[in-house]
Amino acid sequence: MKYNNRKKTTALIMTACLLACGFFMKPVMKTQARTPLVICIDPGHGGENGGAMYNGLWEKDLTVQIANAMYQELSLYDGVTVVMTRTADVDLSLEQRAQIAAGAGADFLYSIHLNASPSHNLFGSEVWVSGYGNHYAKGMSFGNIVLQQLSADVGVYPRGVKTKLRENGNGDYYGVIHQARRLGVTAAIIEHCHMDEAHDNEFYRGEGALERLGKADATAVAKYYGLKSSALGVDYSNYAYLQYPNAGTPKMQDVTDPEVAQIELLFYDKDTGRVRLYARAEDAQSRIIYYSFSGDGGQTWSGLWGWAPAGEGIIELTLPENSTGEVCVRVHNEYDRFTESNHIFLQ
Repeated sequence: MKYNNRKKTTALIMTACLLACGFFMKPVMKTQARTPLVICIDPGHGGENGGAMYNGLWEKDLTVQIANAMYQELSLYDGVTVVMTRTADVDLSLEQRAQIAAGAGADFLYSIHLNASPSHNLFGSEVWVSGYGNHYAKGMSFGNIVLQQLSADVGVYPRGVKTKLRENGNGDYYGVIHQARRLGVTAAIIEHCHMDEAHDNEFYRGEGALERLGKADATAVAKYYGLKSSALGVDYSNYAYLQYPNAGTPKMQDVTDPEVAQIELLFYDKDTGRVRLYARAEDAQSRIIYYSFSGDGGQTWSGLWGWAPAGEGIIELTLPENSTGEVCVRVHNEYDRFTESNHIFLQ
């Protein structure tokens, strides 16, 4: 893991991260789509519920643009009926969104969102799915496809496909997923990127950026169901992907910190502040996705950097001028829990 250039590094490790998402499961053939296939697209928020707002942009407006692009692209595939929960700036309850999908006989409900974090330092895309039964299996299988598509077509860093249950363990935490499952519809929330982190700005602010996100979503759906399009000249009927088993018991979120975070000094140049570390991290329940470092014993920390999925490798960093020479690293998992490494004192 060589991390002198943050954006370049992120691009280099995204493919490896996505390979690790499947936990070495073997590719199998596509999910068999029934005919006609019905897909429901749900632009998140709306009306007085604006969602996140950064750089003068409301999430509720951006989700409609992504959803429209997804709708237009997906409508070009054969044997697909596409419906949307909203096309105007109106607020819908989570139950209403699920009812629209169920009323249309939808096979899958895709809720379109953009993200923001309290710390304003997270970047990348993530997918939230149900922790129950075949809804878990379908959500996890699709989620890995769409993260791979967003990475390949747009360049967004993959944060993982995740579940979250309510505190009492009775139902999915996210309302649209919970309500859809109650009505027999599988749902997934696609959080495309973070509006509040500069690393992701180009993915939703650039010219044509939202359209690229929507098209990537549509391509992922086409691959998941093995669709073909005479209009686009593509055929995914033989596309194979990692298919997850049903959840025998509800799959809850990871609530523990990574078990291992260790570093070893390989090289230090006092004149330039360049440091090369051998780093190792382990988490039995979810992937390590980021690391940050400190040059003053944990008093201050760098921004987040993408972490390669193999569990260990080389980190190269340059210490800020006010460093004390006490170096340590934090490794962060998919649920944004972290563990601090041992400390190294530079001579």
